[in-house]
Amino acid sequence: MNNTILLECENFSLSLDFQVFESDISYSSNTILSVSVSSEGFSASTTMDIDIKDIQTFCNELQKTYDSLKGEAKIQEPYGNQQYILFTGDKKGHIFVSGMLNSNGANGFWQELKFENCLDQTFLPQFLRKLTALSSKYTK
Repeated sequence: MNNTILLECENFSLSLDFQVFESDISYSSNTILSVSVSSEGFSASTTMDIDIKDIQTFCNELQKTYDSLKGEAKIQEPYGNQQYILFTGDKKGHIFVSGMLNSNGANGFWQELKFENCLDQTFLPQFLRKLTALSSKYTK
């Protein structure tokens, strides 16, 4: 089953790939989220340790942000380097996507990407629908 969800517009793309460890579902870190982002020519790929059950909360917050064009929704590691991806409404039909990703010192070197971009709210429904469908399997 493909657990990759893509959000893409002119100068920004975000790919999320979920590897859920169902035997660990009761723990607060049960999913490896592979994240790839490209924003205005800068890019990074890394992993985040998250709780798949928190993604449903994120989806609910993102739906509210989409509906009202205000507020925010955040995916963040509960431990470690607390990498994050944040969606924020600007009350005018745009959604700002920002975040901080890092390499966790892979291969002995430390890399970090802080990014911010803006997209029209119309890019969210398909992304949100797929993300909600995936996360709802683990919150029942």
